[in-house]
Amino acid sequence: MGSFMTDRQDISGSSSSGAGDTVQGGADFQGLSREIIWLVIKNLLLTIVTLGFYRFWARTNVRRYLWEKMHVFGSPLEYTGTGKELFLGFLIVAFGFFVPVFVINLLVSMLDNYVVAAIWGLSLPFLFFYLIGVAIYRARRYRLSRTRWRSIRAGQTGGGWTYGLWHILLNALMIFFALILPYKNMKLWRIKMQNTHLGNRFFVFDQDGAARQTLVTLYLSYVVIALVVIVVYALPFIAVGLTLGGEVFTGALSQAEIQTQVEMKLQTNSGMLTMFALVWPISLLVFAIGMAWYKLKETRFLVGLTTFEDLKLSFNATLLSFFWLYLGNMLILIFTLGIGLPFTQVRYARFLAHHTGIDGELDLGTISQSADDDLTSGEGLAEAFDMGAV
Repeated sequence: MGSFMTDRQDISGSSSSGAGDTVQGGADFQGLSREIIWLVIKNLLLTIVTLGFYRFWARTNVRRYLWEKMHVFGSPLEYTGTGKELFLGFLIVAFGFFVPVFVINLLVSMLDNYVVAAIWGLSLPFLFFYLIGVAIYRARRYRLSRTRWRSIRAGQTGGGWTYGLWHILLNALMIFFALILPYKNMKLWRIKMQNTHLGNRFFVFDQDGAARQTLVTLYLSYVVIALVVIVVYALPFIAVGLTLGGEVFTGALSQAEIQTQVEMKLQTNSGMLTMFALVWPISLLVFAIGMAWYKLKETRFLVGLTTFEDLKLSFNATLLSFFWLYLGNMLILIFTLGIGLPFTQVRYARFLAHHTGIDGELDLGTISQSADDDLTSGEGLAEAFDMGAV
């Protein structure tokens, strides 16, 4: 499984969760946006009164509501995290990372050494980007460690520091080779899922060995999107080339003559100016729609490659349903100035439950309780980088 699986030996089978029982069904979110109006008002008022410090407890309150309204096989989830843990995690990162960085910055400026300042200045963005990967992994680990289902503890093993290395390496390669995106997302998904457990049983990624063929399919889809965007972007230039005629490309005209002819054609053909004005907006729109389509397809494949015991997972969201979710959430955040974030989280949880399928039966007799996978504090890095809104 690789080095990121080294913590699996921490999982022990200390107690049974229901020998001989089987459950089947799926996921169902029973929450309603109107049910959390008073919770949102309470969280807002207490956050204002405490000058923002209550936001850790406010986030915990929303999570408890979301978890208890999410039913899997008819049984609700339970969230056991506390606002105190999130607050302590934030303090640990603030004093353990940001204060030292501030001191180092101060010392570097006092040294007045160009070489030292350049090295530190170049290193700092890489350090921050690396820690973003660590934050993503540790925030997920914390939330899973505070999740219970039928009193069975969930969790995530593996190291956030290792995940952070993969995160920065693969994203750095994206700068030079954008086509690595499908591989990058599959690799990071594999690391997270193979380290996720419920009780003493782990999720499995690519049980049937179909990941390689899936990756080929994803690459084909990704290339199609790139080609479509390139074609849309190039169409106005192709139209200009066809209008000007072949002499532009044969070298018969000088650069000045070509420029003069282009200006004349643009003056006599206002449609070309309109096309050029719309190049970027239309290209960006096509790119956004194409990437949304690709992301949904990628998610369907990655979820389909993930199994737990005898359960097969699936994801069936359509592009229209995704845009309805995204646009609705964006409008809620804009018109409420961000205060309506919990309402968007309710919509997102309902979206996931509605479009995620769980096929098969789960034999509870095969699942034993896991050893505690609790972290002493929660999501400090994620808080620092403004992640983990849910």
